[in-house]
Amino acid sequence: MTMRDGLVDQSSKFKKRVASEDVSGYKVVQRGQLVVGFPIDEGVVDFQSIYDRGIVSPAYGVWDMRNPERMSPNYIKKFLRSEAALSYYKSKLRGSTARRRSLPTELFLALKVPLPSLGEQRRIAAILDKAAAIRALRLRSLTMLDELQQACFIAVFGDPGHWAARWSMATIADLAESFQYGTSEKSGAVGEFPILRMGNVTRSGKLDLTDLKYIDLDAKDFKKFGARRGDLLFNRTNSPELVGKTAVVDVDIPLVLAGYLVRVRFAAERQSIFVSSYLNSRYGKALLRGMAKGAINQANISASELKMIPIALPSGSALETFSLRMTEIAQQRSRIELQLLQINQIFASLQSRAFRGEL
Repeated sequence: MTMRDGLVDQSSKFKKRVASEDVSGYKVVQRGQLVVGFPIDEGVVDFQSIYDRGIVSPAYGVWDMRNPERMSPNYIKKFLRSEAALSYYKSKLRGSTARRRSLPTELFLALKVPLPSLGEQRRIAAILDKAAAIRALRLRSLTMLDELQQACFIAVFGDPGHWAARWSMATIADLAESFQYGTSEKSGAVGEFPILRMGNVTRSGKLDLTDLKYIDLDAKDFKKFGARRGDLLFNRTNSPELVGKTAVVDVDIPLVLAGYLVRVRFAAERQSIFVSSYLNSRYGKALLRGMAKGAINQANISASELKMIPIALPSGSALETFSLRMTEIAQQRSRIELQLLQINQIFASLQSRAFRGEL
C-alpha cells in the first residue's frame, strides 16, 4: 500500500469558528484524522487524538483514513516516524536551503507502507510502545538526576538568595585564574582538533560531543584557545533563552573553543563545578536572564560582566563534599546514558524488523 491508497484528502475542509480572533484561514481537524506538515521535514506527522476538533495551519495536510477498519492509527503513526520513513523523506526533500527544504505532497503519498493484518499491526505497535516506555523511563531517570544535582547544591551551599548571611561573598573574577574568548577562525568537517561551539554546551549544563567540527591551529594558538578537563565554558552569545549556558569540560581530549564561548580557568576543578552549578541553578539562570543584553533574537553577556557576578566563598570542605556528590551523579548518569544507547539500538532494530515483517 502507498499513503495515497490509504488516505482521503481533507485539505479543502475549511470552517469558520467563533473565537476571539478570525481563524477562518485555518484547517479544522476532526478526531482520528491524520495531520501532516507540508512542507514536511523530519516526518512531522500525527493523528488528532486529544480533542474532537482542532485547527492547524493551512500549510498542513489533513487526511481521513480510507479504510479505517484495516488500519491501526498507532501502527501507521509509528511507521511514518520510523527510520525507514525518515530516510525516505530526507531522500526526497526539495529546495536549496535547510529552512526551505520540503517534501511535496505527491512524494509523501508515494511512500510505500507495509500493511499486515489489523491484529498484526496492533501487535507490532504494542511491542514498540513497550520499548518506547522503557526508553522514556531512562530519559526520566536523567531528568531526575538533574533535579538531584539541584537539590544537592542547595543542601550543601544553601539558597543563593541568602548566601550573604551564611558565607563571605566575592565575584567570579576573585575565584578564577583566567578568562579567554574562543577563536574566530573557521572550522570544518576535517582538522586536527575538535572545536566546541555553543551547541556543544547543553541547556542543562552538560558537554555534548555528538556534533563536532574541526580546526587546525598551531601550538601557540592551541595553547591560547584550547580547553582541558576542569575548564568552565560559558556561552556568551545566543538567544535570550540560551545565553549563559555553562558546562565544565569532563573529558581528557584536546579541544578548542569557538568564538561564542568563554573559557574560565580555576585552580581546582571543584571550583569550576561549584560555579557551573550555581550558574545552572534556578537562581543563577534568573540572574543571567536579567543580565542579558541585545536584540530580540540574540543576547550577549560579556566576559567582563561574567567576572563581576557575585558568588559565595564556601569552605573547602563544602566544595569537596559537593564535588564528590557531583562525581557520583556523573557516574550514575554515564551508566544510564550507556543503557539508553543500548535501548536505542534495540529499539531501532525492533522497528526495522517490525516493518520488514520479521518481528
